[in-house]
Amino acid sequence: MEHLRAQYSHEITSILLDGFETELLDAAFINLLTPNPLRLNNFAYALRELTRHLLHRLAPSDELQSCTWFKPDPTSKTGITRSHRIKFAIQGGLSDFYVINKLKIDELNDVSKNLIKIISELSNYTHVEHTTFNTELQQVEDVATKCLDATLHFVQKINELRVLVAERLFNDVDSVLLDRINSESVEELMELSTHQFIEEIDPDKIVVEKIGVTSLKMQVDGTIHAMLMYGSASDRRKDNGAEIPVSFPVHSEMEVHFKQPLGSDIDLDIFRVDTSSWYE
Repeated sequence: MEHLRAQYSHEITSILLDGFETELLDAAFINLLTPNPLRLNNFAYALRELTRHLLHRLAPSDELQSCTWFKPDPTSKTGITRSHRIKFAIQGGLSDFYVINKLKIDELNDVSKNLIKIISELSNYTHVEHTTFNTELQQVEDVATKCLDATLHFVQKINELRVLVAERLFNDVDSVLLDRINSESVEELMELSTHQFIEEIDPDKIVVEKIGVTSLKMQVDGTIHAMLMYGSASDRRKDNGAEIPVSFPVHSEMEVHFKQPLGSDIDLDIFRVDTSSWYE
């Protein structure tokens, strides 16, 4: 069953943090590959615990309880449910109104139910029963494949929706961000022309670093479309200057704070434009 490790390990690991989470996934595969009457139970248990630790990392209890949308569940000893954690992992402290009406994301409840169902399915195989104890090799492989499919879907779906929230949020604050960048100027573009104006930032890839109670940290790689201007406005009107449209790769790292109006408070830690193609 080494082929299962080769098939699933990389995809699942790409969404985990190095260290404990990746070590736990490795330990799950060791359980699966080691002949033992409990190999299937131990494997499913490790995968279920992996989903639990992932949720606790993405949705710490103290932060989650600080959200305006949080309401303790009386059926839970702590007041916190898996549904709460899944919701926080995806939208953090953003209000339901903003997520649904501004970001146009209204599938979180259905997604949450499906992800909770996945955890329950993994739990079914952790119990030592006649049907899961000392099972035949083919059954072990069949069930392990189901467990891995479920785990992969779990981590991918959470990551997919976190990125979707970040993408929609970036688009929502894009105009404010452009105004700020143009007012502060971009050093790399200042070296190329008298004046510059960035018209658009086209994101190609967004990586979510953290979604918290009051902010979202993201890395954005994409392309900026700008106008390089030479000479004064008067010079250009007299055809003594020039305007040249350009596009360059850009890497930015920012933290968008959830303050109204949204986009008014952005920590722009890095905004780096690659103008190397200009010199080629």
